[in-house]
Amino acid sequence: MNTYITINYVLLAIVFTFLFVEGMSAISFIYDRKSLPVVKKYLDPIWAITGTFVVFFVVNIEVLFPSILPAIDYMYVFPILLAALLFIGRNVFLVFSEYIWKDSKFSQLMLARIYSLITFVIIIILLSIFISIISGAGTNATLTGFSTSAFLSNPYTLGFILGALLIAFGLSFVFYKIEKMKVLSPVATVVGLLLFVFSISRLNLNVNYITYALAAAIALVSIIYYLTGKARREIVFIAAFLSIISINFLNYGKVFGTKSLTTYLNNSAVAFAGILVTIVGGVLLTGMLLFFLYMYKLPDGQNSDYNKVEYKDDEQKIGIANLYIMPNNNKVNGKEHKKGKNWKR
Repeated sequence: MNTYITINYVLLAIVFTFLFVEGMSAISFIYDRKSLPVVKKYLDPIWAITGTFVVFFVVNIEVLFPSILPAIDYMYVFPILLAALLFIGRNVFLVFSEYIWKDSKFSQLMLARIYSLITFVIIIILLSIFISIISGAGTNATLTGFSTSAFLSNPYTLGFILGALLIAFGLSFVFYKIEKMKVLSPVATVVGLLLFVFSISRLNLNVNYITYALAAAIALVSIIYYLTGKARREIVFIAAFLSIISINFLNYGKVFGTKSLTTYLNNSAVAFAGILVTIVGGVLLTGMLLFFLYMYKLPDGQNSDYNKVEYKDDEQKIGIANLYIMPNNNKVNGKEHKKGKNWKR
C-alpha cells in the first residue's frame, strides 16, 4: 500500500465529506424554509473550510501525481473551470445571505436558495468527474478526450449521482432534525443506497461486505431518526467519510477504468518533501477546523452572555462586513438616518 496514494485518498474523502454536508444544507434550504436558522448555524463554520480542503487536495495532486494532469486537462478542463467559477458564485451568494441588509429587495432565504442551486450543480460536476476518473466512463482509450454523450447515456453513472443526492436528501432530515414529512428520510436514504451500490457495482467497481455493512448502517441511522426523532450529527460525518474512503480503498490505485495510479506517481525528491508538507499541513488544517467548530459552539453555553449585550444605538449593530462596505456614511442596515440641528441622530 503506497503512502502517497493513501494520503491522497484520505484528503479526497475529507473533501467529499464536507461537500456532502453542504449538499444536505442546500437540500434543506430548498425543502424546508424553517430550517434556515439551524442550517446556517452549522453551515457558516464549514463552507470556507470546504474550499480550503479542495485547494489543499488539488495542490497535493499537482505535487504527487504531476504526470496525470495532462490527461485530466484534456478530458475535464471545461467542467473543472465551470465548477471553479460556480464555486466563486456559491461563496458570494452565501456571504450575501449572511450579511443582507434588512431593507434589501432580496431575502436571506432567496439568496440561500440561489446558493443551494449553485451548490447542486457543483456537486453534480464533481461527482461526475470522480466517477469518470475511477471507472473510465466517458473517456477514450488514449485519454485525450471525454464523450459527454457516452457518459450521460450510461444509466449507471446517472444512477451513481442520483443515488448520492437521494442519500443526502434522506440524511438531511437526520443532520438538521427536520420534522416536515420525516418519513421521507428512510425512504430516500434506502432507495438512494440501493441505487448507489447497484450503480457502482455495474460500473465494474469493487464492492464487498464492507460496502453492504456501511449501507445497512446508514439506512439504520435514518430509520432510527424516523422512529425516535433522535440522532447524532457526528454519525453522518463519519458515515460519509467511511463511504468515500471505502470506495477508494476497494478500488485501490484504479484510475480511468484500467490504468494504475502508481504509474503516475512522482518519484523525485520533491514528492517526499511534498508528502511532509501534506502531512504537517493536513494536521494543522484539521486542528484549526476542530478548534473553529469548538469556538463556534461556545456562544450556546459559556459565552451566552455575549448575546445579551444591549447596544446604545443601531449603528453598533452593523456587522463587520457592513462596516467595511460603508464605513463613513449615514446608513445603518440600509436605512437613512435623519440628522438634527446639532448633527445628531
